Amino acid sequence: MASHAATESSQSPTKENPSGPPAPAHVYAPPRRGHSLWKNLYLTINYTPERCRYNPEKPFGFSTPLNFLFAFAGAFTVANLYYTHPILNKLADDFHVSQERVSLIPTLAQAGYASGLLFLCPLGDLFRRRAFVLLLVWFTATVW
Repeated sequence: MASHAATESSQSPTKENPSGPPAPAHVYAPPRRGHSLWKNLYLTINYTPERCRYNPEKPFGFSTPLNFLFAFAGAFTVANLYYTHPILNKLADDFHVSQERVSLIPTLAQAGYASGLLFLCPLGDLFRRRAFVLLLVWFTATVW
């Protein structure tokens, strides 16, 4: 029993042992001098504020307003695919292209949306979502 108590106290942070057990990956660890630039960048990108971390004593509640927010966000995201349909004739006239050529706009928009669902959504289960979303936003902002 005494050896178990000694083991426990040696793992928890105290004045004698300030390091304690290593922090989980989702907890922010400030950049250190010994870490490489990439390690510091990784720790900064994966930082999760305390109020956003999962707390088993106080689980997150999915309220009705939040449900409506997600419903409207999903509806407007899908609606973006169809905004060009009523104005395809105007687009063809204004840009002096044929009807066949202008019909590629909604076709490619829907193909891009479908490929995103097919290829990018499963990656959200493989990678940490915060870093993945930041990478996608950075890629979109710099490439397009």
